[in-house]
Amino acid sequence: MQSHIAPVVVTALLLGIVAVIASKVAAKPRYRAVPLLTGNEKEFFERLRRALPEALVFPPVAMSAIIQPLFNGKQRTIDFRRISQKRVDYAVYDRQLALVAVAELDDRTHDAARDAVRDGYLASAGVRTVRFQSKAKPDEKGIRAALYPPETRVQATERSSFFSQV
Repeated sequence: MQSHIAPVVVTALLLGIVAVIASKVAAKPRYRAVPLLTGNEKEFFERLRRALPEALVFPPVAMSAIIQPLFNGKQRTIDFRRISQKRVDYAVYDRQLALVAVAELDDRTHDAARDAVRDGYLASAGVRTVRFQSKAKPDEKGIRAALYPPETRVQATERSSFFSQV
């Protein structure tokens, strides 16, 4: 009879130890909530929204949600890894959810060479990046002019008039 008690006691002790360890691991927070935007980014987000009332502005967006690699297999994996950990500051869409442009708010922490590589990834997919300097943020009119330059507005007007005639 005692031979059956020893395994039960050992099992109970092991379960107790596991329960204590699990409760200590669970008790320690591993993550903390962070604000989506800094005060500066939030202010610029509101400025973008006022400047572009007809647009949908999404702050920060994973680059992989905007562009995808063209190739398959190993090259796709390589290309995806280049963008998978990157995000854009603001993605600007029209009301039909067509991407108009990416808006970046550059401060002193931005690296021009690194930004050029990121812009190249987006440009290769036909996505325009518009960069604004945090120190000298444009007013609403300047934002609108930068995101909707005259050549873009002409093309949009031509498409609209063409489709309205069909």
